Amino acid sequence: MAIGCVVLVSTCAFAAHAQPPSLAEIAERERERRATIAKTSKVYTNDDLHQGRRLTTGRSIPEVETDSEHFADEPGTTTDAVEPEPTADGNHDESFWRDRIESARENLRRANLMVAALQNRVDGLWAEFTARDDPFQRAKIEEDRTEALGELQATQAEIEHLEAEIGNIQEEARRASVPPGWLR
Repeated sequence: MAIGCVVLVSTCAFAAHAQPPSLAEIAERERERRATIAKTSKVYTNDDLHQGRRLTTGRSIPEVETDSEHFADEPGTTTDAVEPEPTADGNHDESFWRDRIESARENLRRANLMVAALQNRVDGLWAEFTARDDPFQRAKIEEDRTEALGELQATQAEIEHLEAEIGNIQEEARRASVPPGWLR
């Protein structure tokens, strides 16, 4: 009986100790994490999707011709970084290569998120289109859907461009005899 009581008390003590963190602790950790982030980013909400505005990353997207229309972001909004000068022996250092590949991968990650958001918008517009009976409303929804499809195609073209850019960086680094660890 005494052994059973000891086991019961130790099990209860362990269970109390092994509980997940409280919501307040999680919120405090999130506040600390957000305070360390230097660059703010755009958060897309359902309101952005329902208002029918173009969802953009704020970066230049290569132009893609679709149905005789061109879709691109505003001119002059590029994220091209200025490359640092090579060292005296003509090679770049580790931070140059790491920054370059990380920047390209981050741009690819953002473009992939944008494709997912745009695909969600296109799907939502299609569902809304099929639910309407009014021809005028359907025409407006189809117009918005066509615009979203164009931007989706432009963003997919940007993904292809970024994947090629990452391959070019890797090939350039290989030719420059850069250690593989610098690009991981």
